[in-house]
Amino acid sequence: MPSRELFVITDKPPPYPGMPDAILGLTVRTRDWQDVRQLGSASEDVLLIDLDLRDISKVKTVKDNLPSRHGSQCKIIVVDRASHLAEAQAYGLGATDLLKRPFAVDELTRILRRHLGLITAPEPSARDQSLERAPGGASIAAAASSLEGLFTALIGGSALQLKEIASAGNQVVDAVGDCGVKLWLDTVRSYHEGTFQHCLLVTGVATAFGQSHGMRRADVLTLTLAGLLHDVVKAQIPLQILDKPGRLTAEEFAVIQTHPAIGHRYLLTQKAISPDVLDVVRHHHEYLDGSGYPDGLAGGALKDLTRIMTLCDVYGAMVERRSYRAPQSPSVGIDILNGMAREGKVEASLVTALAHVVLEQ
Repeated sequence: MPSRELFVITDKPPPYPGMPDAILGLTVRTRDWQDVRQLGSASEDVLLIDLDLRDISKVKTVKDNLPSRHGSQCKIIVVDRASHLAEAQAYGLGATDLLKRPFAVDELTRILRRHLGLITAPEPSARDQSLERAPGGASIAAAASSLEGLFTALIGGSALQLKEIASAGNQVVDAVGDCGVKLWLDTVRSYHEGTFQHCLLVTGVATAFGQSHGMRRADVLTLTLAGLLHDVVKAQIPLQILDKPGRLTAEEFAVIQTHPAIGHRYLLTQKAISPDVLDVVRHHHEYLDGSGYPDGLAGGALKDLTRIMTLCDVYGAMVERRSYRAPQSPSVGIDILNGMAREGKVEASLVTALAHVVLEQ
């Protein structure tokens, strides 16, 4: 039986822009995001959810209060373009389809036609096909898919797909070994933004570091998996803080400082995460002089893999492409790390080792 109603759940003031009274026989009804409890639970209804996915309280309210029978129904969620974090949050809400903001009614109609069985699923986009042909593209796509699964599991409170994460990690190790870290970083910056881009950049740098310095594959894979997992909890930090171009306020920085401990606590609930990876996740913002967070560790309390990941994390942030600035050059990233070494925050010999990896390409 075709769906009879399309409910638009939104935080925008009425009337919802550009929406007709009916689409493909579905009567369109708009509801404020705070009124989701009042929705009927008819299994044939379709939901279109358009709200600020950076606001975790709104996401949680909608997720917790949707009638249970909507859990398996068509949920079309509107996301910002090129925001993989928003996409992960949308899938955490149970999205069956995504619409990129701003969207035309024709795009919504195509999704509804597919939902109603009137057309077949679309072919992969030109962008997806282009990524598959890029250097290391298949591995980047696999790693990004694993990150999406990580963020979705975290938001939805479900278990991680550890076999998929391990498989993606092995693909990354092979791809970085084959194409080199420069091509890996260039390709990541071309196809990803925000937290996804940062995690993939850090993962590639850490993998290349391990390979260039003769680590056993098992240790390289540990670094790779730690890179994929180290910022998983940032899926819960509002984008207005993560993407803020200026200096963070004390309150905003306090929110950022929570992510290593929360990520560590979440991963402790999962099976088969190695102690070395857990240590990296918790302590990748600690410094040798004790000025880091969350535990203020210093000197010998910091393990070797964690010291390496700290460098890779700082370097990855420097060479990341942000909406408000171009990426720094490799030499600038190393100069900043050398300055931190002079201040006693990171190990100078490791900075020199990293420089050999990222400057000799």
